[in-house]
Amino acid sequence: MINWNCNILKNKQQDSKYDSFIGGKPKIPRNCSSPRCNLCKEELTFMFQIAFPEGHAWYGKSFAMFFCTKHFHGEFCIPEFPNVNELYGAEISRDFLDKYERNFKLVIFNTDQGVIQENYEEKLIFKPFHMVKTEQMDPNVDFVISGKPIWIMGKDETPGKIASVSNIELLLQIREDYEFEKHSNAKPQDNPYYEQNNYMLFAADRIYFWGTTDANNLAVYISVQSP
Repeated sequence: MINWNCNILKNKQQDSKYDSFIGGKPKIPRNCSSPRCNLCKEELTFMFQIAFPEGHAWYGKSFAMFFCTKHFHGEFCIPEFPNVNELYGAEISRDFLDKYERNFKLVIFNTDQGVIQENYEEKLIFKPFHMVKTEQMDPNVDFVISGKPIWIMGKDETPGKIASVSNIELLLQIREDYEFEKHSNAKPQDNPYYEQNNYMLFAADRIYFWGTTDANNLAVYISVQSP
């Protein structure tokens, strides 16, 4: 199965040639205002964004991930679970997707419409991705596009449908315990359970981004597994 390893480059300055990266300033459409947390109303922190490569079902599309680091929101420190008995084969409704983005936001857009948001006060150090196409799945790679999910709990939790669409695939997975390196002047992330200098996304669980492959009905569902 084909996947792309997102190798992280260091000591690079952000400019418009980069479409996939961690930190820095988001590169999203001009009409997208900086999203806010639905729980505390604070501005969300830009974490990373991915522009899907040629050969991928989402080629020409991107998504940008924002997360609340100013306040710890207890039960919502990981994405809300749908009300189903089993996650494997579960139907994730559009109504659920519209509501579960409480302290995070995933912005989906056409890659060529992305513009660096110069007014955003960056908190994480900019690190672009260099994507390498491969048929090998390396569990030690931090960010992997497509490929087979690595189930660290040993339990398959692949959903069956998302927004009534059955043709879905794993868009991206992020390795567990990954830390997003922050600028020295950025405030620490609010988290009573961890004392770390950098930021974490969804309690540093392994993160799976599932997406529909219907160009007329794009949707993403995020699930996690704990180490």
